[in-house]
Amino acid sequence: MIELLAAITVLVVGLLAVFAMFQTSLMQIRRASTVTTAAALADTEMERYRAVKYESLGLDDSVVATTDSTYTGDSAYRADSNPTTTLAASITSSQTSITVASAAAFPTVVPFLVKVEDEILLVDAGATTTTWTVKRGQAGTAPAAHAAAFAVTQKQRAHVVACGTQPCTEIVPSKTTAGADGKNYRVDTYVTWRRVGNSGTPASAGRLVKLITIVVRDTAAPYRQWARVSSAFDESTGL
Repeated sequence: MIELLAAITVLVVGLLAVFAMFQTSLMQIRRASTVTTAAALADTEMERYRAVKYESLGLDDSVVATTDSTYTGDSAYRADSNPTTTLAASITSSQTSITVASAAAFPTVVPFLVKVEDEILLVDAGATTTTWTVKRGQAGTAPAAHAAAFAVTQKQRAHVVACGTQPCTEIVPSKTTAGADGKNYRVDTYVTWRRVGNSGTPASAGRLVKLITIVVRDTAAPYRQWARVSSAFDESTGL
């Protein structure tokens, strides 16, 4: 009887170990399925953006302002509130040179974008100095006169107004999408400006492209990321 009990005990321990192994395998299979589905969702979203006109690639700043801390806490998010300085002198609507109080914390190479009131300007010369050569009325904004002491902030997000009058955007910063597995996923989209060289890689000088980053998250626990993809879109190539 004692030998029988010992044998049964050993058998139970072995069966429990095998059961635990199967449980772990099932969890890994489910996780792999979720990651695969999330990656497919991210790729589908990115391909959809490749069919959109370059000038419509962006997010409405007023909509981004309503997003939650999970969205704004991601490394792909840009606050568009820093660095900042002020105009050292007033400028007219046609002026192509501006003087700022300080260039500290701004990019040390051009080009980069700044915002003064509602106008976006492209700085294409004068980095590291307080006198910048600029191109006016960028990203669909209108050139305007600005008084001294107005704030000058680096523009890091690609802003396009939500659809209405063209050009406009139908991209939203965050949405819930059903995957092929029947589960819902949270899809967060970020559209920011990035400087690249002629080869398409980050460089000390070059041109600006729009960098789209898509993050697919767990709807129940948004801090859990299932997939992340990024792609640069160049106005000159349409890619």
